[in-house]
Order: sequence, then C-alpha cells, then structure tokens
Amino acid sequence: MRLRLGEAGWNAVARQAGAPAGGFEAFGQYDDALTARMLVAAGAHSGLDRETLLEDLGTWLVSDPCCEAIRRLLRFGGADFAGFVFALEDLPDRARLAVPDLVLPDLSVVPVEGGVRLVVGAGLDGFAAVVAGLVRAMADDYGTLVVLTALPDAVELRLVEADFAEGRRFALAG
Repeated sequence: MRLRLGEAGWNAVARQAGAPAGGFEAFGQYDDALTARMLVAAGAHSGLDRETLLEDLGTWLVSDPCCEAIRRLLRFGGADFAGFVFALEDLPDRARLAVPDLVLPDLSVVPVEGGVRLVVGAGLDGFAAVVAGLVRAMADDYGTLVVLTALPDAVELRLVEADFAEGRRFALAG
C-alpha cells in the first residue's frame, strides 16, 4: 500500500487507523481490529475496495524484494506452477514451521471443469483475496499464463499456457 499511496499517503492511513507510531514489526502480532481499520483507511485514501487492497497485499508478498523469503517458501512447493498449486494445501503447515504463531486458514485444491478451485477455509476474513494476489504473482513467477477468478471464499484457476514467458530464476540454495 505504501508503494501505491506514497509515504505521505501511507502515514495518513496509519494515523487515521491508529497504527503504532513507530510502524509495524515484521513478525509482530496485531489486533484484527487494527487490520480492519487500516483497510478502511487505505480504501478511503486510494479509492480501492477491500478485496482489491487484499489482493494487492498477496501480490506484494510474492513480488517485493523485501519478501523474498516468502517467495522462496512458496517456490519450494513445486518445480512448476501446477505442482505449486497442488502444494498449497500444505501451505498453512509450512508457514507454521517458519513462523510458529502464524495460523492460516486451510486451503483445499478441488479439480473443476477446466481447472481447479482453491477453497479457503474459515479463519481470516478476506484471505481468499490475499491468496488470489499471491497465486497471480506466483503464476508470473513461474512464467505461466492463467485465468484467475477471485470468489469470496475461493480462487478458480484455469491454466492457459504453462510456458507462456520466462519465469523468474529460482535455485534451492542462495
């Protein structure tokens, strides 16, 4: 959001939402009400709806250089995009290995005609939108072209072309 709004806009959102004066800590735990206030304030400043903001968050978690560790955790899920998608069912457990206090909703991969549906379990309101952004960014990361449809509690994917573009470099070490 800071990239979209700029520093002054981000500071205004943080003030309006009552965020900590010193900013957020990467692995800090914050009240869900603060997250809700941040989304409302960010929506007011940007003109974007909550789902778009959450999808942007998912994209940022994969594509911003400061989040390279998250991208690496996700890339360990599969050598190709299809493998990655089916490994998403294990994501809550893998995330908990890296951050023991992080509790993510269950993810289920359900085959549907022409693709798959990622069903997001209960637990974090709006998490399906975050998953949509994350999966969209990972498709780009793998160089895969997909059609993605975000639903309130799921994400539908249809693979168009597995080798659409050159994906980002990934190696297990370094």
